[in-house]
Amino acid sequence: MDKHISIKRTVIASYLSSLLVILISIHIVIILVFLNWEDRRIKSEINKTSLAIHRELKTVKHLDKVSTIKLIHKKMAGFSITQRTQPSLHINLIYENIFFSSESIESTYDYKKDLGKFQFVLNNKNVLIIKNLLLKFGDKEIYVQIYSDSDEVKNDIIALINSLFFSSIFIIMISLGVVRKIDKIIHSPIHEITKTVKKINRHDLSKRITIINPNNELGKLSMVINEMIDRLDVSFKSQNRFISNASHELRTPLAVIKGYSDLLKAGAKSDPVMVDRGLTEILKEVNNMENLLKKLLFLARKENNILKNNIVPFEISVLIQELMEKQQLIDKDHTYKIIRNKTSILNADKDLILQALRELLKNSSKYTLENRQISIDSFHRRKYHYIVIKDQGKGIPKENLKHVFERFYIQDESRNRQKNSFGLGLSIVKDIIKLHDGNIYIVSELNVGTTVTIKLPRSI
Repeated sequence: MDKHISIKRTVIASYLSSLLVILISIHIVIILVFLNWEDRRIKSEINKTSLAIHRELKTVKHLDKVSTIKLIHKKMAGFSITQRTQPSLHINLIYENIFFSSESIESTYDYKKDLGKFQFVLNNKNVLIIKNLLLKFGDKEIYVQIYSDSDEVKNDIIALINSLFFSSIFIIMISLGVVRKIDKIIHSPIHEITKTVKKINRHDLSKRITIINPNNELGKLSMVINEMIDRLDVSFKSQNRFISNASHELRTPLAVIKGYSDLLKAGAKSDPVMVDRGLTEILKEVNNMENLLKKLLFLARKENNILKNNIVPFEISVLIQELMEKQQLIDKDHTYKIIRNKTSILNADKDLILQALRELLKNSSKYTLENRQISIDSFHRRKYHYIVIKDQGKGIPKENLKHVFERFYIQDESRNRQKNSFGLGLSIVKDIIKLHDGNIYIVSELNVGTTVTIKLPRSI
């Protein structure tokens, strides 16, 4: 966890450093762009002013043969060319900026140098943009020097850009703080989910994610994960119970086989009666184990979703007729009767449906007294077909009805070995019916009998 936090902090630091470099670069570029723009603006204004001076000088009547004008260029509006009161002083004509004359900056740059070109000159720690001109009017020449202090405006521009830059840095830092807070709010439940899930394993499925708000996406995700853990918990408990019960059921037949084998090995093989009895019991237990393993194999196939391979349409009335005829031949101790056997097409696995019905009839015959009746009623209503098997057996106590479909549940343990039962029959029947999107119901009354109703969807 500490390593993860360290990596996260390193990434954030790298991100902030990169962002700062980018911002500084942008800041410098913006300053250069604005300064260049300001230089071009000043040059443009100086050019405009030079044209205006040229036009105005044409109106001046008394000019010396060689005269000089120095123009302090700050704002181009409201200037005039004036002559001194004494004609002898006409050598230097002064351009007076009526807005900024009191703030004039004196230039020491030679006014005859670099005529017609812009020059950047450092003058008393100020950068001046200077342009020298030579204007001719007949035989007279007038030197005009126009210069502007660019630092004042540029300093204002730089100050403004700096303010914007540091304001941006401040806003970004505040935004990062807000984003970090939001990130913490969003990811805190995710970290809690991850932390809880990591603690869950097959040996401890008791942990659950605390749901703060069931209406948001994380709350819904937590609910789904909790439901998944619930299913895993039930599955693992069922699996452990299944293995425990299967081991218990196999222990008895194995013990019987071992006992008779030891008896025969110890000398009973000389007694034909004991040999016959021992082999009979061993064969009986082997058959019981085979029956158990078949049922376990079915359950394994069902849990791995490989049972729906033989779904075909078939006529259920034909299957029931054949089943009842064979059952009557096998079981002479009970009377089998068909109440109704309506025609209906089912889209199902015929072998599995036959297996379920055989299991129910076998279960009825086990617990029904001799010479009693076992009946079957097969009919359909709307979209469903119903098969009702009714016996006149001992019945099932009410407190046991809710357990009859549980694996390895046997309501009469004393009859387990006698009836060769492992408590898997009804569980398998229910699995088969559920596999076909059907339902099964049991109603029973002690010493009266049991009625099992199967409801299956029809294809026609």
